[in-house]
Amino acid sequence: MLRVADGGMATSLYDKGFYINRSFEELSVTQPEAVKEVTTAFQKAGAEFLTTNTFGATRPKLTEYGLQDNLREIIQASVKITREVAESARATGAEAQVLGAIGPLGVLIEPLGPTSFTEAVEFYREMAEALESGRAETGRGDTGRGESGPAEILGVDGFTLLGFSDLNELKAAIEGVRSVSAKPIHSHISIQESMRTSLGHSLQDYVNLAHELDVEVIGLSGEVGPSGMLTAIEKLRPLTKKPISILPNAGLPRYVNDQYIYLCSPDYMGKFAKRFAQAGANIIGGHSGVHEPHIRAVTNALRMLKGLSAGAGVESGVGLGVGDRSEANGSGNGGELQEISGRWVLQDLTQAAEPKPLAERSLLGKKLAAGEPVVSVEIVPPRGVDCRKFLKHCETLQAGGVEFVNIPDGARAVARMSSLQLSSYIRQHFSIEPIPHFTSRDRNLIGLQSDLLGAYVNGVRNVLLVTGDPPKLGNTPGASGVYDVDAIGLTHIAVRMNRGLDLGGSSFGQPTEFMVGVALNPTARNQELEISRFRYKIEAGADYAITQPIYDVEAYKRFFEAMGPVEIPIIMGIWPLVSLRNAEFLKNEVPGVEVPDWAVAEMEKAGDNKEEAVKRGLEIAFKTIDQARGLVAGFQVSAPFNRVEVALEVVNAFRS
Repeated sequence: MLRVADGGMATSLYDKGFYINRSFEELSVTQPEAVKEVTTAFQKAGAEFLTTNTFGATRPKLTEYGLQDNLREIIQASVKITREVAESARATGAEAQVLGAIGPLGVLIEPLGPTSFTEAVEFYREMAEALESGRAETGRGDTGRGESGPAEILGVDGFTLLGFSDLNELKAAIEGVRSVSAKPIHSHISIQESMRTSLGHSLQDYVNLAHELDVEVIGLSGEVGPSGMLTAIEKLRPLTKKPISILPNAGLPRYVNDQYIYLCSPDYMGKFAKRFAQAGANIIGGHSGVHEPHIRAVTNALRMLKGLSAGAGVESGVGLGVGDRSEANGSGNGGELQEISGRWVLQDLTQAAEPKPLAERSLLGKKLAAGEPVVSVEIVPPRGVDCRKFLKHCETLQAGGVEFVNIPDGARAVARMSSLQLSSYIRQHFSIEPIPHFTSRDRNLIGLQSDLLGAYVNGVRNVLLVTGDPPKLGNTPGASGVYDVDAIGLTHIAVRMNRGLDLGGSSFGQPTEFMVGVALNPTARNQELEISRFRYKIEAGADYAITQPIYDVEAYKRFFEAMGPVEIPIIMGIWPLVSLRNAEFLKNEVPGVEVPDWAVAEMEKAGDNKEEAVKRGLEIAFKTIDQARGLVAGFQVSAPFNRVEVALEVVNAFRS
């Protein structure tokens, strides 16, 4: 039996004059009649599944508008509106079910972003609980005791999860819903013309997850129009016997007269509705740009197909997801979806190349693979265009036999010359090998990939991937942080590039050969969080790690006792102190650096004698290196205030 779903709530409200600089979900409270008009129009057009106006009513999205404290009020107001429309329809004998709409959080979750999987589950649980407990009084009704009383209508009849590109986030959403309700779930992912989500997950990956979590309906929503969606269902139907829901966009949006419009006509949508049904779809509706006339056309088209089998192997009487819940997962040509530490991670895509062995990627990789000690010196890039001093420092290091130079990327959110650009120059003019730091703070997902590819072409092979200090710490008022991903997500991107794949999972040909490094802070105050994040970085494919400056080797040991065995090499950070003020600054003002009280006291003994201060700082560094010998793969020595001669003394002491 074929069923009709409704269309795009947001685009329908947009056409009523409500613009995108506000929360459309809040309109259920402030403009309930407008929301009710849209829902009623879809119902009268033939929609049997009516969705609540809650797609973006997640706590992170509502926080953008300062509405996070109104989450429950907004959701329950929407449930009330949709319930009233559904009950009115049922009173006339029409079929009407209320589905609670749930969309992506609007923030990336681990391993691609800073939001943990557990936090994501809680966000979705909160939303599902509000949808489940939404209620409305619709006059008098039979109390079941032969008398009339208030008719209390409880929440939604089921849930529809829409527009997901990240299967890990979809898993969190399903778990959040299941924690408060056993009602049916219609799950949908958004696919692109490549038949993958924007994060590279294939239809087979999605089916595997949907079967594993036993959702009632498997669906596709948005991103592509009717033509692309037809291709998708033709590929999806052989993979599952579950009911399939298809919610295409009304084509691709076009920017006309300062607004985005969708150009698919209702007749075109109706024509494809027949094709969807013939290809095996059970529920057909729409997503962005799909209005009441489109749904009416879908309804009319499906009426003509009444009685037609919904597809080979598919049971009739779909309802809210009735059917066999124990099918085999099927087979496909996508990747393998594996659960790692409670997260779903896409592994071994068929297009992927095998990454080069570490020893073949760079001198750093060769030394680490052979177990040879590594020593690098960190130099801060210039703030302007005059890089003569920086290059002079490189000459000094090269003459001193130093093989590697670390270059921070906008440390402490201060704008400096690009670490990647400087590394490209060093690669071409020096024998010393650069290790540029690369932050996710300043670039979106497109820029991150583009800059890595450009650096690779210019000979850069080593990278240290970091999230980056918040812009508010820097000296550029009004600067914003992008943070599309954090260091964990950035590691996934670089590792995927080493297999010749972009973030979307598409092959770009010859793979990169990056030595992918990550940062580690063994003396972090929240040790449990640091251990968790470091494990994620290792799982993402990190090749090595460099720590924050270490002054307490015993604390370093305690961290790894709690962490357990680590298979990637660790390079310990060393920062030679040069004054009491330097020690106090690092201790109190630099995030992630822990300077113990005894080190501060030692520097205090130098008084105003600058030479004595440097001497004591070097002695602390020598002591740390001696204690750490055999524990680490090498050292990264910071040149304090770009005093390269101080760093070289530490390097020479290590060698001797």
